[in-house]
Formats: sequence, C-alpha cells, structure tokens
Amino acid sequence: MKILKIIFIFLLILIVLGALYLGTLDGNYDVSRSRSINADPVVVYNDLNDYKNWKDWGPWFEEDSTLMVAYENKTAGDEAGYSWTSDKDGGGRMRTLRTDPSKRLDQEIIFNTPFGEMHSDVYWILEKTEKGTDLTWGIKGEMPFLYRFMASKMETQMGPMQERGLQLFDENIQRKLRVFSVDHMGVVDYSGGFYLYLSTASKISEIELKSSQMRRKVEEFVESNKIRVTGSPFTLYHKFDEENGTSMFSVAYPIAERIITEKESDLLTGFMERGKYSKSVLKGSYENATSAWQEAYGAAEDLSDYTILHTGEPFEVFVNNPDTTPNPAELITEIYIPVQLRARKGE
Repeated sequence: MKILKIIFIFLLILIVLGALYLGTLDGNYDVSRSRSINADPVVVYNDLNDYKNWKDWGPWFEEDSTLMVAYENKTAGDEAGYSWTSDKDGGGRMRTLRTDPSKRLDQEIIFNTPFGEMHSDVYWILEKTEKGTDLTWGIKGEMPFLYRFMASKMETQMGPMQERGLQLFDENIQRKLRVFSVDHMGVVDYSGGFYLYLSTASKISEIELKSSQMRRKVEEFVESNKIRVTGSPFTLYHKFDEENGTSMFSVAYPIAERIITEKESDLLTGFMERGKYSKSVLKGSYENATSAWQEAYGAAEDLSDYTILHTGEPFEVFVNNPDTTPNPAELITEIYIPVQLRARKGE
C-alpha cells in the first residue's frame, strides 16, 4: 500500500507540474501564407468561393490518395460546405461563415481526431494590385488546454501546406485563364451601316496597344456627345503586311446615322456596305488572337461555295471587354472575313 501511495503522489505531482507547464503556454495559433497571383480579384474569389473547384488545387489530394469528398447542396457562398473522409487522417468538414465578394472569405474547418473534434477558423484575404491579386490564406484557433503544447507546431505543420496550396491554386488559375476556343459559324450576311472611327498605321506588334488607346478615345467622344451606338466596337483592317510587319487599321463604333464631326477632329464617319463574311468566334484572351485569325482564315479557305474576297477588309468585333469581363477566358471576339461566291466551272 505504501508503494501505491508513493506512486499516486508521484503521479499527482506530475499532473500538477504538467498543468502548471501547460498554463504557461499560449494555445493560440495563427498561421498564414501569401502569394501574388496574376489574375483579377473577381476571378480569384469566384474560384475560391466554390468548394467544387478545390479538387483542382488542394494539396491534400496529392498527399492522400484515400481522400473522399462529399459536397452539400450548396457549395458556394454563405453556409456552403463539404465534408471528407480519409483512411490516413480520419475526416472532417468545412463550411463558409461569411463572404465579402472579391475581398474576403471566412470559413470554419473541423477535423475529426482520436481525441475529438478540432475546430479552426480559415480566412482568405484578397487585395487588388497592379498585377492582379495578393492572396493570403490563413488558419487560426485555440488548442484545448491539454493540447496547448501542439500550438507551437502548427506553423511547421500548416505553413508548408499553405505554400504548396497557393502555388497549385495559382497554377490552376493560370491554366483556366489560358483556355480558349474558336467556333466557326459559316457564312453570314453582315448588314453594314455607319460607323464612327479613328485610323492609324502601326507595326503589327503595336496593334493591341494602339487600338486600345484609340477605342477609349472614340468611346469618350461617343459618351460625351450622347451618340447612339448600334453595336459593339470593332477594328477594321485596311492593310496587313506581315512581310514588313506593318498594318493600317481603324477602330470604330457602329452608329445609327451619319455624324458630321468638326473639321479639326480626327474622328470621322464611315459606311460599311452590306456583304457576305465567313464568321468565327474566339472565346478567350486576346493573347489568342493570332491563333484565332489563323483558324478563321483556314475555315474561310475550306468553304465549298465561297472564296475569300482579298480586296475586302476583314474586321473583328469586341462583344465584351476587360473592363466589364475580368476573366480573360470569358472574352468574346467575333472575326469576319469577306467572302464571295465561288465561280463555277465554265462561267
């Protein structure tokens, strides 16, 4: 009995010392990592906001092949959630608590452990920059009293995982931004009409920059003079000399009626005749314009009843623009190549 008493006293002393030690520890943890991403905050937020997108970049998927995910009815926005099971690490669940579109996401994550549930707060902070978005991924919480000693290890456990996750997320976003498609619509009858335009000559490599500047100038004129436009802005190519790397083109807005501008103005009114065009549609970034034009000309050359009218002037219509469409993969550009009926044999 004396030995049992000594053991009991010894264990009691250990418990008291352990409690005193744990009492000196800070059980709080807040681990975060940041990464600069070349994408608009709207694009970054929309991808983060839906849990179904996480399978494309979550670092836990490459670490655990036994991971199985189950989605709730709502996977994006407030009260969205999902859960997972794993032969390796048990399981858990996650739900979105608050959303501030394009700025912040606050979530709760619950891990199932042998000692019970472990709750943590997850936060995502998005800051707009000149190059895109500074994205911060953080996790914070407080360890139960008996597990306070684990708080100091959270930095080494979670930090590398966050860094890898942000890297994978960035790579996934960049892949999505590069996605594009070109659809060929066949021959259409374009009605033509009046248009307000600016013209210039430039190197082919400078077309995108110059046309953007010119488009803003025409747009400002249209808005300040309350001119009614009848469609989206377009670029009309008068000459395209690939051998010398030069071009002549006009940036225009279609308008309802002819407008006579002041003599000193460099803006003029033109008129496009009705005609037949081979139409192709690019969905994706303007960076894919060269490939899209090559495909468009290929489709026009393959037409059975029509041939390209080389004396005509091709043009492209910008259905939407980066100011209102932050995701480049959702930009739509219509390409029109003038064609004429193919001459039949014997005619």
